[in-house]
Amino acid sequence: QACGVFTITDRYGNSYGGFYDYGNKYDWQLATCDKEMTASPIAAAAKKRAMQCCMWRHGVPIDDPKGCEAPPYNG
Repeated sequence: QACGVFTITDRYGNSYGGFYDYGNKYDWQLATCDKEMTASPIAAAAKKRAMQCCMWRHGVPIDDPKGCEAPPYNG
């Protein structure tokens, strides 16, 4: 898929960026949140959403930020 050129994907399967919003500009947020998820006591099943919320808190737009303001990051 051509959109893959414009997006980055985290290890939980979330994608960031798009055709007009290149994901490669979010590299530092991805690295920061990846470290946070590695060190976090969050249950493995909840890390996908927690990663999305971490990216959002660092300024990366996501489709549904509802519930990302504070833990337990459910949307």
